[in-house]
Amino acid sequence: MSSLWIINKAGGLIYQSEHFVHPDAASLPNGGRLSSNEYLVLAGTLHGIHAITARLNPVAGRKCSGLESLEADGFSIRVMATATGTKFVLVTSPAHPNPLGVLQKCYEAYADQVMKNPFYTPEMPVRVEGFDRAVEGLLKV
Repeated sequence: MSSLWIINKAGGLIYQSEHFVHPDAASLPNGGRLSSNEYLVLAGTLHGIHAITARLNPVAGRKCSGLESLEADGFSIRVMATATGTKFVLVTSPAHPNPLGVLQKCYEAYADQVMKNPFYTPEMPVRVEGFDRAVEGLLKV
């Protein structure tokens, strides 16, 4: 169970890839999948939470980078913020063995497949087939 989101520095969802099936898919509307609008709202909300948590700092003299993980009963969310403000978000099972390693590899694939693509405009939705294949290979493991 994994889902990757890429959120640009303005809080817009520029990439979303889902690789799991909801256990009760047959009895739920849309098979348990969220609509594209719901993903956009979630990405914007997470962006806002990340910005707020970056300002919460109970330890004097130490810089806080914002929300890095959120644990729930059935899933966990890992956030990796890049130096440019782009956020890579992995929603996965709490039992996932190496979510940070997967995020790092997704970021490397993004740098190689997307940012080096002369037809890609930064901060816009990602539509690069090579990146889709790389993410699918990383998330289906």
